[in-house]
Amino acid sequence: MMKKVTYFLIALLLCATFAGTVSAWNSNSAANINPSGSLMPGDSVSATMTIKILEDSTVYRINMYTDLTSAVWTGSLTGADGTPITEFPAGKRYIDGYPLTKLRQDTILTIYLDGKVPENKAGSEITVMSVEEVSSSESVISTYSSPKQTVYNPDDIPKQITEINDAITKLDAELTEMSKQGADVSSALAKLDTARTAVKAADNYKNDIPTATKEIVSASAAVVDAEKLMVNAALTKAKNNLDLIEQNIANLNAKNWGSDSRVILLSTSKQTAQNQYNTAKNAYDSSTSSVSASTKTQALDALKNSASTLTESNTLWEEAQKSPLAAVGPYAIYIVIGIVAVIVIVGAVILIRRRGYDDWDELG
Repeated sequence: MMKKVTYFLIALLLCATFAGTVSAWNSNSAANINPSGSLMPGDSVSATMTIKILEDSTVYRINMYTDLTSAVWTGSLTGADGTPITEFPAGKRYIDGYPLTKLRQDTILTIYLDGKVPENKAGSEITVMSVEEVSSSESVISTYSSPKQTVYNPDDIPKQITEINDAITKLDAELTEMSKQGADVSSALAKLDTARTAVKAADNYKNDIPTATKEIVSASAAVVDAEKLMVNAALTKAKNNLDLIEQNIANLNAKNWGSDSRVILLSTSKQTAQNQYNTAKNAYDSSTSSVSASTKTQALDALKNSASTLTESNTLWEEAQKSPLAAVGPYAIYIVIGIVAVIVIVGAVILIRRRGYDDWDELG
């Protein structure tokens, strides 16, 4: 289709350059398709399209195409003022044999189509109407196609319901785990309830394919929204955890615990969780209607790792505050040992001196 449009534009430019005024046609409006939305296999479909053929037109033939089966095309020409010119018989897939070129006035061509949706198109998309203007040299001048329309597949409904229910179950389990880690998942759970309601309605109407499909679409959209809300909740809680870890590390450093191997390892773990958070947050902020699987995984990993690292940092900080001696940091044990050693030595010296003094008295 893009090639045809490109060729048309090139031909239009060349004609304008070398042949003066060029002729063309334009549709007064897009084709009117009934029904215009999604279709069922075997549905009867009608379409109408109105084209304005200009007075100096070089149109030689109008080709029509459709994905419908049992298609019947009809058409009519009228003057721009509505005066009838001719009717085209049914059963033809193109309109020619009538002098569409060198018309004395602008002319309105109306094309009618009736047909049925093929059974073998279930689960795919079809184009109800395509129209192509061809010159006497068989050059395509202009093209038009109606928008693609989905054909329902009744066999897909049970499978789609099962898939959505599985997605809801999985997401519910993930939200339950996140809530245990302190994340606020209330918004995501509310959206998940919306998905449950919609998929239940789809199951109740599974013999009414259009209605069931509508509910399935709603349920799928709600699952996508719930997942995005879940990722946001994970990122929010992970950021809070990281801030608390940073504060604990600062407090430990202030107490001269920075050289402790556990604090060094704590800083490394914090940076790992920070990197996961940064990557997931950037991807989340650039997402639109949904988040990718990798973004979701990174967000959950950031939450999990930040939660465990926060627990470790809390434990170290509590240890650092257990006694006044903790103010001297991880060297406290050595200081205590030193003090005890001094006390023992001093005590020993005093004892020896006293014993020596007593012995001198006895000898005297």
